[in-house]
Amino acid sequence: MLTTALVTWCAVAVPSLLALSQASFWAWLPHLTLLPLILLVTNESRHSYGYTVRYWLLAIMALLIHSTGFLLPSSVYLIYSVMLIAILTFYLSPAQSYSYILFASIAYLLIQKLYWQHPWPWVEAMLFTSFHLFSYVVSHRMQQERTAKEQAQLANSQLLATQSLLGQSVSRQERLLLARELHDDVGHQLTSLIVNLDVARRTAQEPLKSQLQQSYTLARETLDKIRILVSDKRTEQSLDLEAVLTELIHHVPRVHISLQFIAHPVLQSLSHAHCILRVCQESITNTLKHSNATQVNIEFGPSASAEFRMQIGDNGTAAPLIKPGNGLLGLQERVDELGGQFDWQSSPKGFIVQVQFKETHHNE
Repeated sequence: MLTTALVTWCAVAVPSLLALSQASFWAWLPHLTLLPLILLVTNESRHSYGYTVRYWLLAIMALLIHSTGFLLPSSVYLIYSVMLIAILTFYLSPAQSYSYILFASIAYLLIQKLYWQHPWPWVEAMLFTSFHLFSYVVSHRMQQERTAKEQAQLANSQLLATQSLLGQSVSRQERLLLARELHDDVGHQLTSLIVNLDVARRTAQEPLKSQLQQSYTLARETLDKIRILVSDKRTEQSLDLEAVLTELIHHVPRVHISLQFIAHPVLQSLSHAHCILRVCQESITNTLKHSNATQVNIEFGPSASAEFRMQIGDNGTAAPLIKPGNGLLGLQERVDELGGQFDWQSSPKGFIVQVQFKETHHNE
């Protein structure tokens, strides 16, 4: 979008400035002022300013473009206005975009009739409107394709994070299963073998008695090693939730996500770790879908606390009053099932999700 906007500006501004070499400063001003505005509103860097600033820049840009109708030829005004609607498509709803097209068309008619004293340019106004509609449709299609690409990237990041947590869970289950098999099968068979060897070594004569004594000692040592191995395998393998969340945020498009992770005993529970992962996934999805945020912060509470706390916030422009949908209700149910507390709040400064768990019954 940035490249297209710059090419359009060059195609319009450079010939106009060359043709207006002897014109007044006011004829040059719109072209020169629009260039930095175009660069600012089409900047897609993650570490850029927020969307509130962008909306103010767009308002100034729209005011400046419509003022060119009083200074420059109508063709220049038309091109700049068509470029503006292509940019506005990424910031406004369809209804707002159509309202702007209607406003721009009426403004064109009034300027040509009342200011320039031309006859009512109905045909030109229809062409003016059709160009705007064409630009809007093309830009809207681009926006849909970008949204679909973002959803695919987000789904891929969620899949990788879930796969990482599932892999750790499977590894833990395999260790426990191996420990059980060693204890129940191999351990019992070695115990039976030791009992038989003990009976045999007590009743046998030399030199067979010495060989049975060695076998008996070797069997007992083997059983001791099996018991140590079983105890080691039964030792719970810790879950690395930080690695899972890092995998999740690494592939998220458009927004910059900061993670401040602090380990907590409750996170060693697979059910709690899975719940936290789902909360993070749903919060990031809601930010991409419903907010123009550029920054998401995921913060975990201090490990010294008796309770686990996590907060997720963004810098989007969400409405103060939001009716919770299936996503938020699903998260509420997940946290409630684990005995936790789930809260959320929305304000013009962003959307915040908070999760709390008490440090009880976290081992699985």
